[in-house]
Amino acid sequence: MDFQKVIAVATRRGIFQPAFEAYGGLAGFMDYGPVGVRMRRRILEVWRKHYVIDAGCLELDGALIGPESLFQASGHLGEFDDALVDCKSCGKQFRADHLVKSGEEMSREELSNAITGTACPGCGEELSEMSSFNLMFSTGVGAGNGSPGYLRPETAQSIFLAFPWLLRQNRGKLPMAGAQIGRSFRNEISPRQGPLRMREFTQMEVEHFFLPSDEPKLSDELRNITINLLTANGNETNSTVGEAFDSGIIGSSLVACHLARAQHFLVTIGVPSGKLRFRQHGSNEMAHYSSDCWDGEINTSLGWIETIGVAHRGDYDLSAHGKASSKEFRVAIPGTEKEMETWVPDIGKLGKKFKGDAKIILEAIKDLELKPNISVDVNGKSIDLTTEYMSLKTERRSEMVYPNVVEPSFGLDRILYCLLESSWKVDSDREWISLPQSTSPYDLLVAPLMTKDGLDEKAHEILKAAVNVGVDAYYDEAGSIGRRYARADEIGIFFSMTIDHQTLEDGTVTLRERDSKNQSRVSIEGAINKVRR
Repeated sequence: MDFQKVIAVATRRGIFQPAFEAYGGLAGFMDYGPVGVRMRRRILEVWRKHYVIDAGCLELDGALIGPESLFQASGHLGEFDDALVDCKSCGKQFRADHLVKSGEEMSREELSNAITGTACPGCGEELSEMSSFNLMFSTGVGAGNGSPGYLRPETAQSIFLAFPWLLRQNRGKLPMAGAQIGRSFRNEISPRQGPLRMREFTQMEVEHFFLPSDEPKLSDELRNITINLLTANGNETNSTVGEAFDSGIIGSSLVACHLARAQHFLVTIGVPSGKLRFRQHGSNEMAHYSSDCWDGEINTSLGWIETIGVAHRGDYDLSAHGKASSKEFRVAIPGTEKEMETWVPDIGKLGKKFKGDAKIILEAIKDLELKPNISVDVNGKSIDLTTEYMSLKTERRSEMVYPNVVEPSFGLDRILYCLLESSWKVDSDREWISLPQSTSPYDLLVAPLMTKDGLDEKAHEILKAAVNVGVDAYYDEAGSIGRRYARADEIGIFFSMTIDHQTLEDGTVTLRERDSKNQSRVSIEGAINKVRR
């Protein structure tokens, strides 16, 4: 199985295809069809089971567009870019790191030196000097030109901004993890290879918050998961996650936890463990916010494809937003309480002066360190609060600190492609996608042996009974039963049910398993119960 064959099968069988083809297409955008939508949903169901249900992450659904100030604080306006070169003759633009061997692992200075003298791949003429190109889509929010905003380049920032809110939902307790599934947008210079580099894509991300002095430990269950690692210095190892952590190959216990969870998730959805590894970033390719990062990569006909990133982001994000915004993103360190004088609002005087706006003011200052002459925004108007509206009070307070964060980030579109290729099986003239039942797009194929003698009516009756109890069943009556089995196999349907004349006599059907092709005669009720998840 190779890339072109995956794309051909995906297009023919309703998995995915390039978007906007009627208008010439637009690189970096994909449409998902009936089968692809189901495959994506099944992968997301497994992910949500692993992280939201089993790991107890608090799920969030954040906005897609953010204000310029958010991305200024997060570093995306200054750091989120790719190296760009132009052809001086034909005008085509290229990512510089795609034009030289191992370019993605080079520093900008190394890349600039390496690209010198490289000719345009299109016309062979001279290329321009390298420049930086910011990858975010800009927009205006509001009437006219509006306020500047950007489509989010990752879902992570929504979780960081929601940290004080999520912490209150978690009764103020750390460690705590927030999770989000959603679309992100990056204006790639040269998107290529269908779902492997896109301008609009789906991410599943977790932000795991903890006190710097209280990093979560690696559990016994996760310690025993076997994993393939490629370190930044090029050493390859196959061991349990516990052994890798104990020996110092993985430096953080929480990073180790999430490497183990990511490994378990990918194997559960059907990626063979032998085609999976985690590669540590070298210092040259480390993101500006990371102190350590590992990419979960899947081996394909195109080489190793990055599908997951597990990064230790330290306190970079929360401290950046805490310093740039009006919210408090720090938390108290237990056991550090001491008496101190603090300013507190005088609710009575605020109510008397500002009437209905007093509630807005109190909400605006509840997470701030109150001090005389602090400014708050009320309905677009700035109000300075003098000592008239506050008083000094002696309180016992704790030392405050920004939590650290470990982030596992998953790219759904790349995972789906790699899953299709890595699960493809060939046996003589038979080819099929060997997906586990949990990620099979349909639970069951329902097929009448022929469309006469009442077999099709009986098949529709069984289909309705299956759907009514939650079985996602697929009906097919076109062509021979062998061809119908082959079509179902090609999109990974785990079970097929055939309705024949014996069904009308004794209420039994033939139930076929995809990989083994084993067939058994069972009752209709027994067959439906077997395929129910």
